Order: sequence, then structure tokens, then C-alpha cells
Amino acid sequence: MAVAPEYVDIGSFIDQREGYRGGRPFIVGTGVTVDRVSVLLTVDGLSPEEIADAANLTLPEVHAAISFYLANRESIESALDEQVARYDSATEQPPRS
Repeated sequence: MAVAPEYVDIGSFIDQREGYRGGRPFIVGTGVTVDRVSVLLTVDGLSPEEIADAANLTLPEVHAAISFYLANRESIESALDEQVARYDSATEQPPRS
């Protein structure tokens, strides 16, 4: 089904490209990743309006990213957990003798 010309196709807000932003989904035209929006929402506790203001996004862009996150929560949270584990591993200090 095609979207009528008077409506905005929300599917056009999110893209994903190999080699860009580590292959993570992002908001088109901004480079802001969906996982970044999810962290601002779930960890930092920002409202969609606050996220839009903080990241210089439109409210529809934020809502599209949140919808994408909710539809793909397990995959996105798994990827975030892997990033945290890699960071923790890289920053571990060897024990002092």
C-alpha cells in the first residue's frame, strides 16, 4: 500500500547502512542513532520533547526512532550490551603487583 502524497511516510525517517555509524540504525539526515535515542529515553529518562531539543531533532524523528527501538528492542539492547562489554574490557586496568 502506498502512502498518500499528503502524508509523510514515517518509514523514511530511519535508515541503516553497512559501515555508517557501525551499521546501527540512524535518523536520516542527522546521524543520530536509534540506540542513542533509546538510551536518552530509557536510561537518562528524557521525554521525547527533551530528546528532540537536546539532539536537535524534530518530534516526528524522535517518535520514529522510539517506534523503531520498541519494535526491535531485543536486538538493540543486545547490541548495546555488547558495546558496554567491549568498553569495559578495553578499560580494565591490569592488577598492580
